[in-house]
Amino acid sequence: MKNIDHKKIKELSICELKTVASEIREIMIDSVSKTGGHLASSLGTVELTIAMMKVFDLESDKIIWDVGHQSYPYKILTERKSRFNTLRTMNGIAGFPKMSESPYDFFGTGHGGTSISAGLGIREAQNFANKNGKVISVIGDGAMTSGLALEAMNNVHEFGKNTITILNDNDMFISTSVGSLSKWFSRKLSGATYSVARTEVKQILAKLPPFFQGDKIAGLIRKAIDSSKSFLTPGILFEGFGYQYVGPVDGHNIEELIDVLEDIKPNKEPVLLHVHTVKGKGYEPAEKNPSKFHGIGTFDKKTGKTPPSQPSFTSALSNYLQKLFKANNKLVAITAAMPDGTGLMKLRDIYPERVYDVGMSEGHAVTFAAGMATGEVRPMVAIYSSFLQRAFDSVIHDTALQKLPVIFLVDRAGLVGEDGATHHGIFDIAYLRMIPGMTIMAPRDEYQMAKMIETALLIDDGPIAIRYPRGGTGGKEPVNRVAPVKFYKGELLAKGSSPILIASAGIMTNTAMEAVKELKNKNIDIYLYDLKFIKPLPDELFDIIEEKKIKNVVTIEDGIVSGGAGSAILEELSLRNLDVKCRLIGINDTFSTHGTQEQLRKKEGLTVENIVKTVNKLL
Repeated sequence: MKNIDHKKIKELSICELKTVASEIREIMIDSVSKTGGHLASSLGTVELTIAMMKVFDLESDKIIWDVGHQSYPYKILTERKSRFNTLRTMNGIAGFPKMSESPYDFFGTGHGGTSISAGLGIREAQNFANKNGKVISVIGDGAMTSGLALEAMNNVHEFGKNTITILNDNDMFISTSVGSLSKWFSRKLSGATYSVARTEVKQILAKLPPFFQGDKIAGLIRKAIDSSKSFLTPGILFEGFGYQYVGPVDGHNIEELIDVLEDIKPNKEPVLLHVHTVKGKGYEPAEKNPSKFHGIGTFDKKTGKTPPSQPSFTSALSNYLQKLFKANNKLVAITAAMPDGTGLMKLRDIYPERVYDVGMSEGHAVTFAAGMATGEVRPMVAIYSSFLQRAFDSVIHDTALQKLPVIFLVDRAGLVGEDGATHHGIFDIAYLRMIPGMTIMAPRDEYQMAKMIETALLIDDGPIAIRYPRGGTGGKEPVNRVAPVKFYKGELLAKGSSPILIASAGIMTNTAMEAVKELKNKNIDIYLYDLKFIKPLPDELFDIIEEKKIKNVVTIEDGIVSGGAGSAILEELSLRNLDVKCRLIGINDTFSTHGTQEQLRKKEGLTVENIVKTVNKLL
């Protein structure tokens, strides 16, 4: 596949394109086995990507990948083949479409349901510039159920001319399909009934005498099968939004895909093309276990086996919730299409009636939880920090305003690593802290996380968020129910002789503890206070500052500095009229990038060395 790209694809025969498909799969499997990544979805879109590049011209037509989990073949064929082995590594190519990375990444993605909205906007911008290119939005069956996608489809009739939406249906979201739309899809989108009917009609038409082939009779038969298509497929649903529905089509048949795309390309009205693909296609371990290979770390490409998973906050939560739910039958858990990623799979197996997966609908997940909180149940929403952003209004309006005791288990807080900017959980402290009545806690290890959950269960006058990172600390995992953290109190972990105090949040406390030890080895003794509560801040912290005549406070957190924990301390010092200088260590006005968590923390200054350097400057 030397120097094959989107331009040269147009010159190749079907047989040659099939060879290219095999080679793309080999490149992806080889690279992702070393770097980790979203493999299964991309394996399923190889033929579709090739077919689109055969039919469309990327100099005038624009392809947008929803979420971007399935965009690896596209990256390989848009001048990034030589760099594909740097996928998701520091200074390498991103795991998702990124406009600053390539002129062929026409819209940056990473969260679900955005492609149709963006596509309509891009097409309108082309209209203003009198350009006639096509805009193609590729969206998966899971993302299609998101509220944003449905809102966008509501505008298709008005703004969708010269747009094509390709529904990539692989019978899975990230884990499994949920909800009424997914049930419709799983029953209808496979198109088995329609496919059989269509085949039979083709056979009937083929057997007609030659003089009937172009006759009205043949035309009537064709119209009959087309008109019944809406009832045998979800065409009636999409046509109601203003689409011309086409499909279902075999997403791994390059020749058929090219024929269909060529057929719909001239159509100026909005078209929805439904293709059926197999997640993990062409790599047996991924086909057998697509959820595992959706987002995977390094693995043995010959066997598909992965290294033993390391203990993490998520795995500790998974184990602890099982014990907690057994002891308290009023608890329920809610997730938005991420039961595996948030550690709820085992819990759902044990308590299927108490674990709810609402699909890729984060706002609905939060408001659904708020509704449950008005009754005699206690809802926990397990959700990634970067996905909770999507439900901001629901957190404010439906939960906090009404003082409903929803517990938010905010996973992947801080710098997540290789998934990069779209998945970093660096804003949650800032956007949650501004909400009246919100309680925010941050544990420094897995055991403390469990203690904080116990504390959250005792708070019944408003929402509570407990934020914790991807990965773990190697700390002791809770075995049984544990004693709660004391209400609105942190912990003084080190006393000093110098009038300097470090106030740390969450896992940054562990980094701060190492820094304090290093300073002590240099005969510099300072105070260290683990906040535990970011909101409300512990009064005890300010009592210590006054009593010990602290002159300088250094804060450290794995979140954006603006509006974060350090900002909260500055505000409180001002309110109390305390003359104390502050140095805030955190993430400064950036979305950060992709790389290992260790690399990113070093890049952003969340290190022992930076804490020591900051303290030394204050001495």
